[in-house]
Amino acid sequence: MSDGETPEIIELRRKVHVLEQDVQHLVSHDQLTGLLIRSAFLKRVEQHLHTVRDGGQQSAIIEIGIRGIPRITGALGRHVGDYVISALAARLSAILESDRLICRLDYWSFAVFVPQIGDALAALTCAKSLITSLADPIDWVERTLTLDAAAGVALAGKQETDAATLLHRAGLALKAATEKGGPGYAFFNPALEQAAKRKQDVQAALQEAISKQYFSLNFQPYFHSSTGELAGFEALLRLKHPTLGFISPMEFIPVAEESGAIHKIGAWALAEACRVASSWPPNLLVSVNFSPEQFTGGHLLTDVHNALELYSFPAYRLEVEITESTMLGDTEIILSQLNSLRELGCQIVLDDFGTGYSSLSYLWKFPFSKLKIDKSFVQAMDSKPQVKGMLRTILDLARNLGLKVTAEGIETSAQAEMLRSNRCDFIQGYLSGRPVSEADVASVIMTRFAASLKDLKGEVMGASASASVRFEF
Repeated sequence: MSDGETPEIIELRRKVHVLEQDVQHLVSHDQLTGLLIRSAFLKRVEQHLHTVRDGGQQSAIIEIGIRGIPRITGALGRHVGDYVISALAARLSAILESDRLICRLDYWSFAVFVPQIGDALAALTCAKSLITSLADPIDWVERTLTLDAAAGVALAGKQETDAATLLHRAGLALKAATEKGGPGYAFFNPALEQAAKRKQDVQAALQEAISKQYFSLNFQPYFHSSTGELAGFEALLRLKHPTLGFISPMEFIPVAEESGAIHKIGAWALAEACRVASSWPPNLLVSVNFSPEQFTGGHLLTDVHNALELYSFPAYRLEVEITESTMLGDTEIILSQLNSLRELGCQIVLDDFGTGYSSLSYLWKFPFSKLKIDKSFVQAMDSKPQVKGMLRTILDLARNLGLKVTAEGIETSAQAEMLRSNRCDFIQGYLSGRPVSEADVASVIMTRFAASLKDLKGEVMGASASASVRFEF
């Protein structure tokens, strides 16, 4: 007992101390799971890292992502999702040793700090154990809820690595593991950080690309295979940044889709294609590629109406190209929008047919007017005779369904002749015409209307920005 303090004061001090501890626990722990929150986790990891570095030992952060939580929450309600998260947190606490720090990062991801992990093999063993445990089904009333997990591992040794950096690296590794699909794991490596930096640069470029006119369209011609006459052009989006240079669509489109910028970019590309095509002869079509994400924003029909009206462009001259992945979304919403576009007069084209999730039911459930055979089929038929049989089957199927067919990636006259002889409607590829700028489209049109493939006895001249390409069947 301190001098001058009564038992009542001492008891009051004790209660205040307990209350302070309770408050500290509340502000440092997640209320649903009882696990550390991010800030408290990082603070404690930082303390451990100093000890690890001083002792020359290695430690690790393992970030774990649980897939299936949004699906469960959407189907059964948030309370069921909360139950699953709590059950997963309890599993982590039960299987990990007491010196492991466990954090709930967000609604469906956790982080575990493992001090004195030993080496990469030990970290891998730990990650696999966590994945296996968290992926076990969870019973809810009369349902069995299935999940899968992935893990990203970041190691820290003697090098100066702070807690926030280590967690960031584990997150990059988790993203790499998740992109592989299914349960799995990945270790952080510097290439992941370089890729993340590049992605940030591309995201920044996209934010200013439209206003500063970094985007442009190229146009690749396609032709009636039976006559060689020009049928139309496919609009191809290009991005050239003043410091990053040319950025491939294979790189910037996924970034635009993930960030949501694709809606604004897609609307611009559509309007620009209609503007350019409005000056062409009225029998020429323009094909515009639409991202699956554009069907989720609620603006697609408005964007199409606005573009057609702005340039007085007839809807029948617009081909709306979608890939098979589009149909993996909300089928009813997508079908409704496609039907509206078809009723407006647009032609609906299934692009890259045969490369992904092909289902014959798509061909009669959705209002397609044409399908495009992916270039991988065309280019494989020279070395794989069975591919020719597959192509004939696709062409027969399309005819029976009343669909036109464009074959992409034509590079040899033998490929073109095979497709023509099997009544493929249109051909597109470097053999007949490379993509050209808006300024060079007029010369392609003039050349093609001056001479058809039939009139030249099988010769078709393919114009590019700088030269003409001539081929024979």
